[in-house]
Amino acid sequence: MQHPPATAERPGTDPDAAAATTRIPLPGVVVAIACLAGLTALVCTFLGSISVGIVAGLAIVVVAVALLAWIVRHPRMPGPTDGSRRRFLQVSVGGVALVGVGAALGRTVEKALRPDAVAVQDAAASDLGGEYMELVGRAANAERSGDIQLLLAPFNSANYTFESLSLHPRDPRTSHAAVWMYLERIPLVAYGPGVIEPGDNADRVSLADLAPTTAGLIGFSDWPSDREGRGLPGFRTTGVTPKVVVTYVVDGGGWNVLRQWPNDWPNFARLMREGMQYRNAITGSFPAVTACAHATIGTGTFPRQHGITGHNIRDGATARKAYRTPGAADPSDILVPTLSDLWHDASGAWVGQIGYQVWHMGMIGHGGTSRPATDLPVGVYFDEPGGDGWQPHNPALFRLPNGAPGMDVLDARMQTFDDPHWDPEWEAWRTTYCCVPPIAAYQGDLLEATLANEPIGEGHPSLLYTTFKSPDYTGHVYGMQSKWEGLMLKAVDDELGRIVRFLDQRFPGEYALFVTADHGQCPLPDSMGGVRLDPIQLEAVIEREFGAGMGTAVQYTAPSEVYLDRAALGDAGASVDDVAAALRNLTYRQNLGPYVPASAVEMQLLDNAEFAAVFSSDYLLSHASAGWSGSTIYTGTGVDQGVPEPELYS
Repeated sequence: MQHPPATAERPGTDPDAAAATTRIPLPGVVVAIACLAGLTALVCTFLGSISVGIVAGLAIVVVAVALLAWIVRHPRMPGPTDGSRRRFLQVSVGGVALVGVGAALGRTVEKALRPDAVAVQDAAASDLGGEYMELVGRAANAERSGDIQLLLAPFNSANYTFESLSLHPRDPRTSHAAVWMYLERIPLVAYGPGVIEPGDNADRVSLADLAPTTAGLIGFSDWPSDREGRGLPGFRTTGVTPKVVVTYVVDGGGWNVLRQWPNDWPNFARLMREGMQYRNAITGSFPAVTACAHATIGTGTFPRQHGITGHNIRDGATARKAYRTPGAADPSDILVPTLSDLWHDASGAWVGQIGYQVWHMGMIGHGGTSRPATDLPVGVYFDEPGGDGWQPHNPALFRLPNGAPGMDVLDARMQTFDDPHWDPEWEAWRTTYCCVPPIAAYQGDLLEATLANEPIGEGHPSLLYTTFKSPDYTGHVYGMQSKWEGLMLKAVDDELGRIVRFLDQRFPGEYALFVTADHGQCPLPDSMGGVRLDPIQLEAVIEREFGAGMGTAVQYTAPSEVYLDRAALGDAGASVDDVAAALRNLTYRQNLGPYVPASAVEMQLLDNAEFAAVFSSDYLLSHASAGWSGSTIYTGTGVDQGVPEPELYS
């Protein structure tokens, strides 16, 4: 019997049929893989990231195509044919198409579930009313502002990160980075026997009105007409041009602080009675903080024009501290020249500034833009961290005044300080300068040395700006209701009396003095039914909602604003308006971190709102030209506390 050749097919077998038993139904695989890729893209995009959705979907397509290529080239499979190549093309094109469709559908569904972000902000703006919205709008600067502006509900306070992590019951540390009138209302008096006529005015004025008023007083006729400040109403002079104009700012000395301690500023009260007083003065913009206010004093306009929108500003794609580093400060952060810049350039007059922090430099700017290295202006801050005392803001741009007292003078004052009202159990004042009377007296020493040893009053009128930081510093550390606040207010008022006596002696009938404050202070939230805002948890909320893409959404969180990565937001299919709308109804309960001890939690206030409003900078900039109108719904809630009362002047 003859056997068939080994290579011959067995009877009854069909080669094509045998191959078919191992061949995978490729058309079905094509459909399944393409659908899986599209579904993956849809889900990932819906969950927050279009880039992750597209990358994940395309990854599935690539893996699937590679797998199919291996299958059709497997030794047991038929070689590549036109049909299999068509299937590759179907997988590739179909999968990619469905990835795009899935991503687009996911984004559409996600957006449809979000609230109308502009409508949410419109409603908040209507609640705030025209005056408050004008204050907020004055801070919107396209180059500098944070992307989200946080308007705390009345009497709430925003923590810094380190404060949230170390919070304790009735913690006195507070922030005044808000908009309410108890923070905005400030005293303002113009005093100058023989130069300024006394009087009383109740018109609404702001810190922006100081520079144009001073310009008129010293005879500077080229003051820019595009600045928002206007000369103070009812301001009358005798016709005498002063030899020096001193602007004296009590940092954190707003009306709610003065009313808290009505007996601790007798010298200021006397100037109010004898000078030209403005009962209805406000800081003039949001937030009511030092950096903004002092640049407003110096430039006669608001943050939307001078660019100092807060203690932090945007610098390209990142946020940083305004003026950069103390001791190497950069006044070019101010976008328009100050009165000091313009006046020195026009007349060569002496100008100078003595403060405590780098942010006080906003009152002088550069002090002139055409100065040689041998003619630097006086520009001073106190180097507390370095222990080096008074230092120029930047040695290349500023200098100390002649005869500036050294640290030995302060040390002597610290050693001899003794006050029966001071808590004898609190010894930190012996090594901490910020919040004890000797630091105010030491600044008085510096002011007196400056007035005595500098060529002030020679030639054209001189401009001297000074800010006493200690009342504000004390309020931040111990609270404005602490007895130390009253003691520091009195210490600064004592120095006001001292400088008036010195001016009377040195420039009798030939000086002008403006005395004001940059803002009020936040009362202890626990005492006013307020709650605290935790930046750690705020950032976590934003990241959960909008940070699911390839990068984080939040760059930096400050007490009154949030800086965002717009590219990361775009990847999440969101805008800054969406973030503003999402935060609008955040509650205290939703903002509590696990590190806050139960004893520091206000249990009865868990459902209180953190914000009265949250706006995107885009919203504020796009609505600025339309103006704002309407009254606020917050009248009667205590936000206007701090209105000066007549008996405080008498």
